[in-house]
Amino acid sequence: MSPFLRKLGIELPIIQAPMAGVSTPEMAAAVSNAGGLGSIGVGSVDAETTRQMISAVRSRTDRPFNVNVFCNQPAVADPAREVEWLVRLGPEFARYGAQPPTRLSEIYQTFLDDDAKLAILLAERPAVVSLHFGLPARDRIEALRAAGIVLLATATSLHEGKAISAAGIDAVVAQGYEAGGTSRGVRPRCA
Repeated sequence: MSPFLRKLGIELPIIQAPMAGVSTPEMAAAVSNAGGLGSIGVGSVDAETTRQMISAVRSRTDRPFNVNVFCNQPAVADPAREVEWLVRLGPEFARYGAQPPTRLSEIYQTFLDDDAKLAILLAERPAVVSLHFGLPARDRIEALRAAGIVLLATATSLHEGKAISAAGIDAVVAQGYEAGGTSRGVRPRCA
């Protein structure tokens, strides 16, 4: 068994993709029970739901699993532009008999300043936490590391890979543009 598999506490070199909104605690537990690293994506949920998802995985497995957080720069609201988009898209909603939203909101929550989610991760101590769309501040990285959590981070460029390495993250997850299209046009923040 390789040292890295030992570090992760898994038998097989398989890591389930932690797609927010799609990866479930049931799937993560099944992958972990089969010897790989199951993953849950919590980029679209709050701290309490994160705790519930971790608990749901733990109720199905005693094996290591990964919790993925987003480290994206939050969107900057532009109410006038958002109204323009809603007006422009109104006919499309009508075409399908759907009611357009009254306002736009960001569905993905950033870990960069989410103290409640950090507190949950430190209290729950999942075996692995993976970082996507950038890196949090050094103090957050050190807090996770001090809790004994193995850290992975996604890089979509050489620059990001070097930043991840310099931050002392345990492993770089190299992601190409074809990975679900989630990295196209996104400029992650690498601390």
